Amino acid sequence: MVSSCMHIVIKSIVVAVLLNFSFLSTLSYGQGDKNQYILNDITKMYMASMTFIFKSQPLINQRAGDKTVLFGDNFIDNIKTTYRAKYGDEFPELDHFLKKMLLQAMVEVMEDNRALFNDDEIGFKGIIPAIFAAQLSAKLSTKGIGLKIKFTRTKDDIRNVLNLPDEWEEMVMKKVIDKPAVYFDNNGMLEGNPAYRQFTPLPMAAHCLKCHGSMKHNPLNFGKDKSQWTNIDMTGFEMENWTLSDFGGGVSLSIEKSVLE
Repeated sequence: MVSSCMHIVIKSIVVAVLLNFSFLSTLSYGQGDKNQYILNDITKMYMASMTFIFKSQPLINQRAGDKTVLFGDNFIDNIKTTYRAKYGDEFPELDHFLKKMLLQAMVEVMEDNRALFNDDEIGFKGIIPAIFAAQLSAKLSTKGIGLKIKFTRTKDDIRNVLNLPDEWEEMVMKKVIDKPAVYFDNNGMLEGNPAYRQFTPLPMAAHCLKCHGSMKHNPLNFGKDKSQWTNIDMTGFEMENWTLSDFGGGVSLSIEKSVLE
Protein backbone atom coordinates (compact mmCIF):
# COMPACT_ATOMS: atom_id res chain seq x y z
CA MET A 1 0.00 0.00 0.00
CA VAL A 2 2.83 2.42 0.91
CA SER A 3 4.57 1.75 -2.40
CA SER A 4 1.45 2.47 -4.45
CA CYS A 5 0.77 5.63 -2.48
CA MET A 6 4.33 6.77 -3.13
CA HIS A 7 3.69 6.61 -6.87
CA ILE A 8 0.64 8.82 -6.37
CA VAL A 9 2.75 11.33 -4.44
CA ILE A 10 5.53 11.32 -7.00
CA LYS A 11 3.22 12.06 -9.91
CA SER A 12 1.60 14.94 -8.05
CA ILE A 13 4.73 16.65 -6.73
CA VAL A 14 7.15 16.82 -9.63
CA VAL A 15 5.44 19.69 -11.43
CA ALA A 16 4.77 21.48 -8.14
CA VAL A 17 8.41 21.20 -7.12
CA LEU A 18 9.64 22.63 -10.38
CA LEU A 19 7.26 25.56 -10.05
CA ASN A 20 8.03 26.03 -6.37
CA PHE A 21 11.76 26.44 -6.98
CA SER A 22 11.56 28.28 -10.31
CA PHE A 23 11.88 31.71 -8.71
CA LEU A 24 15.49 30.87 -7.81
CA SER A 25 16.41 31.50 -11.42
CA THR A 26 15.75 35.20 -10.82
CA LEU A 27 18.33 35.63 -8.05
CA SER A 28 20.37 38.74 -8.73
CA TYR A 29 23.18 40.49 -6.92
CA GLY A 30 25.31 43.59 -7.15
CA GLN A 31 27.44 43.85 -10.24
CA GLY A 32 31.00 42.72 -9.77
CA ASP A 33 30.55 41.01 -6.41
CA LYS A 34 32.05 37.62 -7.17
CA ASN A 35 31.42 36.31 -3.66
CA GLN A 36 27.68 36.77 -4.01
CA TYR A 37 27.77 35.03 -7.35
CA ILE A 38 29.53 32.06 -5.77
CA LEU A 39 26.78 31.83 -3.14
CA ASN A 40 24.20 32.12 -5.91
CA ASP A 41 25.83 29.32 -7.90
CA ILE A 42 26.07 27.02 -4.88
CA THR A 43 22.45 27.63 -3.91
CA LYS A 44 21.23 26.82 -7.41
CA MET A 45 23.46 23.74 -7.68
CA TYR A 46 22.03 22.55 -4.37
CA MET A 47 18.45 23.15 -5.48
CA ALA A 48 19.07 21.38 -8.81
CA SER A 49 20.15 18.30 -6.85
CA MET A 50 16.95 18.50 -4.78
CA THR A 51 14.86 18.65 -7.94
CA PHE A 52 16.63 15.63 -9.40
CA ILE A 53 16.01 13.68 -6.19
CA PHE A 54 12.31 14.57 -6.48
CA LYS A 55 12.16 13.48 -10.11
CA SER A 56 14.04 10.26 -9.33
CA GLN A 57 11.67 9.01 -6.64
CA PRO A 58 10.16 6.26 -8.87
CA LEU A 59 13.66 4.96 -9.63
CA ILE A 60 14.90 5.31 -6.05
CA ASN A 61 11.92 3.38 -4.67
CA GLN A 62 11.59 0.63 -7.25
CA ARG A 63 12.66 -2.82 -6.11
CA ALA A 64 14.75 -3.77 -9.12
CA GLY A 65 16.38 -2.31 -12.19
CA ASP A 66 19.44 -0.35 -13.25
CA LYS A 67 20.10 2.56 -10.86
CA THR A 68 23.50 3.63 -12.11
CA VAL A 69 22.20 7.15 -12.87
CA LEU A 70 22.07 7.72 -9.11
CA PHE A 71 25.79 7.32 -8.55
CA GLY A 72 29.12 8.91 -9.37
CA ASP A 73 29.61 10.90 -12.55
CA ASN A 74 26.20 9.78 -13.83
CA PHE A 75 24.54 11.46 -10.84
CA ILE A 76 26.45 14.71 -11.40
CA ASP A 77 25.64 14.65 -15.12
CA ASN A 78 21.94 14.42 -14.25
CA ILE A 79 22.21 17.31 -11.80
CA LYS A 80 23.81 19.37 -14.56
CA THR A 81 21.03 18.46 -16.98
CA THR A 82 18.42 19.33 -14.35
CA TYR A 83 20.17 22.65 -13.70
CA ARG A 84 20.11 23.62 -17.38
CA ALA A 85 16.42 22.73 -17.66
CA LYS A 86 15.51 24.57 -14.46
CA TYR A 87 17.43 27.77 -14.94
CA GLY A 88 17.82 27.96 -18.71
CA ASP A 89 21.55 28.45 -18.25
CA GLU A 90 24.74 26.43 -18.37
CA PHE A 91 25.90 24.69 -15.22
CA PRO A 92 28.32 26.92 -13.28
CA GLU A 93 32.01 26.58 -13.91
CA LEU A 94 33.77 24.73 -11.12
CA ASP A 95 36.05 27.71 -10.57
CA HIS A 96 36.08 27.47 -6.78
CA PHE A 97 36.93 24.46 -4.66
CA LEU A 98 33.68 24.83 -2.67
CA LYS A 99 31.66 24.02 -5.78
CA LYS A 100 33.79 20.95 -6.36
CA MET A 101 33.46 19.88 -2.73
CA LEU A 102 29.69 20.29 -2.87
CA LEU A 103 29.44 17.94 -5.84
CA GLN A 104 31.83 15.47 -4.20
CA ALA A 105 29.69 15.47 -1.04
CA MET A 106 26.55 14.82 -3.11
CA VAL A 107 28.21 11.78 -4.72
CA GLU A 108 29.32 10.50 -1.32
CA VAL A 109 25.81 10.78 0.13
CA MET A 110 24.38 8.76 -2.74
CA GLU A 111 27.13 6.17 -2.40
CA ASP A 112 26.38 5.89 1.33
CA ASN A 113 22.83 4.91 0.36
CA ARG A 114 23.74 2.47 -2.44
CA ALA A 115 22.87 -0.65 -0.43
CA LEU A 116 19.50 0.85 0.51
CA PHE A 117 18.69 1.85 -3.06
CA ASN A 118 19.49 -1.66 -4.28
CA ASP A 119 17.58 -3.49 -1.52
CA ASP A 120 14.78 -5.28 -3.39
CA GLU A 121 12.91 -6.05 -0.16
CA ILE A 122 12.27 -2.38 0.61
CA GLY A 123 9.81 -0.33 -1.42
CA PHE A 124 9.82 3.18 0.01
CA LYS A 125 13.49 3.95 0.67
CA GLY A 126 12.85 7.22 2.51
CA ILE A 127 15.47 9.22 0.62
CA ILE A 128 13.22 12.15 -0.17
CA PRO A 129 14.84 15.57 -0.80
CA ALA A 130 14.56 16.64 2.85
CA ILE A 131 16.46 13.52 3.98
CA PHE A 132 19.03 13.88 1.20
CA ALA A 133 19.49 17.52 2.25
CA ALA A 134 20.02 16.56 5.90
CA GLN A 135 22.56 13.89 4.95
CA LEU A 136 24.34 16.33 2.64
CA SER A 137 24.53 18.95 5.40
CA ALA A 138 25.98 16.38 7.78
CA LYS A 139 28.51 15.29 5.18
CA LEU A 140 29.67 18.85 4.54
CA SER A 141 30.01 19.53 8.26
CA THR A 142 32.65 16.78 8.53
CA LYS A 143 34.87 18.28 5.86
CA GLY A 144 35.85 21.48 7.69
CA ILE A 145 35.71 23.65 4.56
CA GLY A 146 33.77 26.61 5.95
CA LEU A 147 30.58 25.78 4.04
CA LYS A 148 27.23 25.10 5.68
CA ILE A 149 23.94 24.58 3.90
CA LYS A 150 20.62 23.29 5.19
CA PHE A 151 16.85 23.39 4.99
CA THR A 152 15.41 25.11 8.03
CA ARG A 153 12.22 26.59 9.40
CA THR A 154 11.03 28.42 12.52
CA LYS A 155 12.21 26.45 15.54
CA ASP A 156 8.75 25.68 16.92
CA ASP A 157 7.71 23.90 13.73
CA ILE A 158 10.76 21.92 12.66
CA ARG A 159 10.93 18.12 12.62
CA ASN A 160 14.65 17.40 12.45
CA VAL A 161 16.57 18.90 15.39
CA LEU A 162 19.71 18.88 13.23
CA ASN A 163 18.04 21.56 11.09
CA LEU A 164 17.08 23.87 13.95
CA PRO A 165 17.68 27.51 12.99
CA ASP A 166 20.38 29.56 14.66
CA GLU A 167 19.81 33.15 15.86
CA TRP A 168 20.66 34.67 12.46
CA GLU A 169 18.26 32.34 10.64
CA GLU A 170 15.50 33.09 13.15
CA MET A 171 16.06 36.82 12.64
CA VAL A 172 15.99 36.52 8.86
CA MET A 173 12.86 34.37 8.82
CA LYS A 174 11.02 37.00 10.86
CA LYS A 175 11.93 39.51 8.13
CA VAL A 176 10.92 37.39 5.14
CA ILE A 177 8.01 35.37 6.50
CA ASP A 178 5.41 37.84 5.25
CA LYS A 179 7.33 39.13 2.21
CA PRO A 180 9.45 36.27 0.86
CA ALA A 181 12.70 37.42 -0.73
CA VAL A 182 16.27 36.18 -0.92
CA TYR A 183 18.20 37.69 2.00
CA PHE A 184 21.95 38.25 1.75
CA ASP A 185 24.23 39.31 4.61
CA ASN A 186 27.90 40.09 4.00
CA ASN A 187 28.54 40.66 7.71
CA GLY A 188 27.31 37.37 9.13
CA MET A 189 29.05 34.93 11.47
CA LEU A 190 29.46 31.16 11.22
CA GLU A 191 30.71 29.29 14.27
CA GLY A 192 32.49 32.41 15.50
CA ASN A 193 34.02 33.30 12.14
CA PRO A 194 33.04 36.14 9.77
CA ALA A 195 30.88 34.74 6.99
CA TYR A 196 28.72 35.52 4.00
CA ARG A 197 25.20 34.25 4.66
CA GLN A 198 22.19 33.83 2.39
CA PHE A 199 18.65 32.66 3.07
CA THR A 200 16.36 31.63 0.21
CA PRO A 201 12.71 31.20 1.30
CA LEU A 202 10.67 28.40 -0.24
CA PRO A 203 6.92 28.97 -0.43
CA MET A 204 4.55 26.28 0.79
CA ALA A 205 3.26 24.24 -2.15
CA ALA A 206 0.59 21.59 -2.61
CA HIS A 207 3.11 18.75 -2.51
CA CYS A 208 4.30 19.90 0.95
CA LEU A 209 0.87 19.12 2.36
CA LYS A 210 1.26 15.42 1.51
CA CYS A 211 3.37 15.16 4.67
CA HIS A 212 2.73 18.42 6.52
CA GLY A 213 -0.96 19.09 5.85
CA SER A 214 -4.06 17.44 7.32
CA MET A 215 -5.20 13.82 7.13
CA LYS A 216 -7.14 14.48 3.92
CA HIS A 217 -3.82 15.28 2.21
CA ASN A 218 -2.10 12.11 3.39
CA PRO A 219 -1.68 9.63 0.49
CA LEU A 220 -1.73 6.79 3.00
CA ASN A 221 -5.40 7.63 3.55
CA PHE A 222 -6.40 7.70 -0.10
CA GLY A 223 -9.17 5.21 -0.85
CA LYS A 224 -9.83 4.50 2.83
CA ASP A 225 -12.85 5.22 5.00
CA LYS A 226 -12.31 8.22 7.27
CA SER A 227 -12.51 5.95 10.28
CA GLN A 228 -9.25 4.38 9.10
CA TRP A 229 -7.36 7.60 8.39
CA THR A 230 -4.03 8.27 10.09
CA ASN A 231 -2.28 11.54 10.87
CA ILE A 232 1.11 9.83 10.55
CA ASP A 233 2.73 10.54 7.20
CA MET A 234 4.74 8.14 5.04
CA THR A 235 8.00 9.11 6.77
CA GLY A 236 6.60 8.27 10.21
CA PHE A 237 6.02 11.81 11.52
CA GLU A 238 2.81 13.30 12.82
CA MET A 239 1.30 15.72 10.29
CA GLU A 240 1.25 19.38 11.32
CA ASN A 241 -2.01 20.52 9.66
CA TRP A 242 -0.22 23.26 7.72
CA THR A 243 -1.94 25.05 4.84
CA LEU A 244 -0.68 26.82 1.73
CA SER A 245 -0.75 30.11 3.64
CA ASP A 246 1.86 28.87 6.15
CA PHE A 247 5.56 29.68 5.90
CA GLY A 248 7.49 26.99 4.03
CA GLY A 249 10.94 27.56 5.48
CA GLY A 250 13.97 27.92 3.26
CA VAL A 251 17.57 27.16 2.34
CA SER A 252 20.26 28.68 4.52
CA LEU A 253 23.76 28.94 3.04
CA SER A 254 26.81 30.16 4.95
CA ILE A 255 30.42 30.46 3.75
CA GLU A 256 33.29 31.67 5.93
CA LYS A 257 34.87 34.82 4.47
CA SER A 258 38.38 33.39 4.79
CA VAL A 259 37.43 30.74 2.24
CA LEU A 260 36.41 33.31 -0.37
CA GLU A 261 38.92 36.09 0.26
